[in-house]
Amino acid sequence: MMTTDIGTRDLEAFVTLARISRYTIAAASLGMTQSTLSKRIKELEAKLQVRLFDRTTRHVSLTLEGQEFLHHAAHILDQIERSLRDVRERASGQRGRLSIAAGPHMAGNLLPSVIAEFAAHHPHVEIILHDCRSQETLGFILSEQAEIGVTVSPSDMIEHPQLDFHRVVERNDPLMAVLHKDNSLALQPTVTWDDIRTSRILLLRQSSAASRLVASVVSAQAVRLDLVFEVSLIDTALGMAASGYGIVVLPSYVKSRHRADSLIYRPIQGTSAQFHFSLQHLRGRSLSGPATNFINLLRAHVEAW
Repeated sequence: MMTTDIGTRDLEAFVTLARISRYTIAAASLGMTQSTLSKRIKELEAKLQVRLFDRTTRHVSLTLEGQEFLHHAAHILDQIERSLRDVRERASGQRGRLSIAAGPHMAGNLLPSVIAEFAAHHPHVEIILHDCRSQETLGFILSEQAEIGVTVSPSDMIEHPQLDFHRVVERNDPLMAVLHKDNSLALQPTVTWDDIRTSRILLLRQSSAASRLVASVVSAQAVRLDLVFEVSLIDTALGMAASGYGIVVLPSYVKSRHRADSLIYRPIQGTSAQFHFSLQHLRGRSLSGPATNFINLLRAHVEAW
């Protein structure tokens, strides 16, 4: 095809000359000599087999064919510029789509403030949150409905040959006793197992990631609790503690902003639970610009969590 070797430089030279109508000024704006511009225009006309300009000694004017070609050439250059700008903005994370999967506690407590701040700084990024059970994050990532899954590892990270994980922040914190603000133990900066042993202890059933982390510490320290009341959901446990019906034992990352006026968190002396906040994503898949920016913001929030 005779037009296959026409490039953007040819089109830029033509459009610039067409709009300015003077070789000297057009060549200077393009950063080339007048003779180079004249040669490029003649070569373009030869490739098209169309005369684009009528020339005089002082200026040039478009032929009827040149006027029609100007419309198309300007549109092509505009589309190229739009495409380049769009791909740069997507690579920098200023535009595009961010799809996240997270378990109920992460989705309900940690992520809202992160997502709100991210959205304020990235108004042209579409954000999708799949709030689901921790075990379901795997399916959302594998089906590519979510680019990243927010997890707490190793307790709820699901190993899979198609997944990689990106460690955000590692922590080694004591377990927390969560109790009603009117409980006498709330006056102490920390508590011991002996302080809470005879109280009703609210624990999560083993189906939850947080419960497995607590169970590993209790087992390692051979702690015996006199009265245990098990529930399945974190919100249920915190709601009961907020009503004065027992003390919840949880990892330090399990916090609820919804009952801050009635609950007190106290570290349990001598306990240590190691975990890290991680992001899971498809193996071998580069993270998008929005996801990369989100990770940096998430790290700042987690460090202060």
